[in-house]
Amino acid sequence: MTDSYPSPFETPGAALRHHAARRPDAGALCFPLAGARLSFAGWLDQAESLARGLLAQGLEPGQHVALLAENRLEWPVTQLALALAGLVMVPINSHSRKDDLAYALDQSDSRALLLSRSFRSNPYLEMVEGLRPRLPLLRHVVCFDGTEGSAVGFDALIAQGRDVGGDLPAVNSSDVAALLYTSGTTGFPKGALLTHLGMLGNSWGTANRLGVVAGDRWTSIIPLFHCAGCIMNLLGSLQCGGAYVGVPAFDPVAMFEVIEQERCTLLSGVPTSYAGMLDHPRRREFDLSSLKAGTCGGADVDPAVLERCVAEYPMPRLAQVYGQTESSTLIACPEFDDEDRLATAGRPLPGYDVRIADTQTGIVLDTGGVGQIQARGGMVMRGYYKKPAETAETIDADGWLQTGDLGYLTPEGRLAIAGGRLRDMIIRGGENIYPVEIENLMRGHDAVAEIAVFGMPDSYYGEVVVAAVQARAPVDPESLAKFCDGRIARFKIPSRFFRVATFPMTASGKIRKTALRELALAGKLEPMT
Repeated sequence: MTDSYPSPFETPGAALRHHAARRPDAGALCFPLAGARLSFAGWLDQAESLARGLLAQGLEPGQHVALLAENRLEWPVTQLALALAGLVMVPINSHSRKDDLAYALDQSDSRALLLSRSFRSNPYLEMVEGLRPRLPLLRHVVCFDGTEGSAVGFDALIAQGRDVGGDLPAVNSSDVAALLYTSGTTGFPKGALLTHLGMLGNSWGTANRLGVVAGDRWTSIIPLFHCAGCIMNLLGSLQCGGAYVGVPAFDPVAMFEVIEQERCTLLSGVPTSYAGMLDHPRRREFDLSSLKAGTCGGADVDPAVLERCVAEYPMPRLAQVYGQTESSTLIACPEFDDEDRLATAGRPLPGYDVRIADTQTGIVLDTGGVGQIQARGGMVMRGYYKKPAETAETIDADGWLQTGDLGYLTPEGRLAIAGGRLRDMIIRGGENIYPVEIENLMRGHDAVAEIAVFGMPDSYYGEVVVAAVQARAPVDPESLAKFCDGRIARFKIPSRFFRVATFPMTASGKIRKTALRELALAGKLEPMT
């Protein structure tokens, strides 16, 4: 096992101070739809002042501070302020409703919360005010949009911090920096404890694989509460001296406008966002030629879609990547000139060892064998907060992270994602069936806009293969089955097709197959006829 860490910085604060000293006036943060920008020097000034303001409220290093907002300028200012103050950042899903929010604030033992007043139809501040009696540890609420009710205004707290002055506490690279909740599709999420060292090493290794340099402009559809947003995108840009270009939420046309106007050089997204942008009728109205590289992550990445993005945006250095929250974001990322960067997720990042284990026996498989992806290294989370049993199930006694994802290693050591999530694998009459293989094939049908393949209980086979289809043109199940016949084994062809207008999604853009299965079992999906 290798314990090397590629980042030259021990903490995010050290990275920000480095670039504020060397390129103080260079653009560091840009939220063009809100007209908000900061240079490296401006970012440092606001972050240090906010850090002092938070500590002046009585917060102490090591305590947990939650963050609830859409992607906006105040988010990265807060993220760096928390790092500078030695406080632990707890990002909360921006789609959270009252019960979700209550769980996250209570389970995380958050002492303070910084938030937007509201976003879209979600009245964050109003919800928090109603929850305060149930959250005895939550002593401080700071509103990005000004003083209101019991909430202190963000700008007022920064001004207080400037008046206080003084030195900030020493922060160690091995300190816990963040408690990030997993974007699970069932039940309440678990909070992964990540260190400064792990987060910086992961994002630096990723940025270097992608060829990010000072002056690059990295935009993303990924929310900042997600590890890919606040770690890969934000800390990757920061460490390299590039600019993070943020949007509050994904909209294809708004993203086209931002890329064109800001001359963005990198784009990060998920399969659904890339497909939605690629097929958007207005895409060709915009000049996207500034894009040189980007990432697409998710267990359902279709290399054919990525090939179209490379050719049609164009986006020559686009790469498939692989990771999860528990790994400080990525486990594998290709070099920008890797010829297999669309078909595989590349080699493990520096600091990671990866192996493939049989899903039943746990025996380590040879090259080419499909099984559960396991990873080991110092960037793996410390564990789930206050969940020792779940931690022991996820990280074994030898330190191997059980990812729950299926894949294999090529002879060259690249990681290929072979079948999505282990829990999504369908076992039909003893045969293991990987939904991604079927989904990638069927997206080639002219009438299929998007598809999700999952298993349903069957008294004879145990499980059978079914598919939910979002169609772009009239189509019947017979033609879909015929399209598959002769291309994949007959036992893999879906036995039933359902028609959907939209898919239930996680906040990070993944289709919630467990929700589809529940809807199908309840008779709430429309059978395709």
